[in-house]
Amino acid sequence: MPEEEKKGKGFVFVDKRKTHDAEEAGEGRADTSATDGVTEAPKDAPKAKSAEPRRTGGQDQPLPEVDFNALILSLSSSVMMHLGVLPNPVSHETEADLPLAKQTIDIIALLQEKTRGNLAKDEEQFIEAVLYDLRMKYVEVNREKT
Repeated sequence: MPEEEKKGKGFVFVDKRKTHDAEEAGEGRADTSATDGVTEAPKDAPKAKSAEPRRTGGQDQPLPEVDFNALILSLSSSVMMHLGVLPNPVSHETEADLPLAKQTIDIIALLQEKTRGNLAKDEEQFIEAVLYDLRMKYVEVNREKT
């Protein structure tokens, strides 16, 4: 096919995001001037569904809801793995990496400090309890290593 014929076919991208000026004027930013021979995707094309279960660990399981406590729980699981309490999910070996465990504990403490006054009472209590438990476990494992 000659090069001239190829240029007229393809997709059109339409930027429907609103700019600050367009929002004030009540308009969207639907600029189709730079098409470069591209056409819009069909309206009946399948769309990604965020509520569907994802494959985790070889099984179809819905992922837990993402909230502040889930983030803290995820980081604390990482600390427990670095302390050698939980096995590494990839190698299935228990490996201790105390500096990395301490750094992750410090990250949780930083999150506690930066979110102070903005958390619900149960979230404040949860992060406090998790930090206490992780620090005590860190001291215990550190004593065993020396």
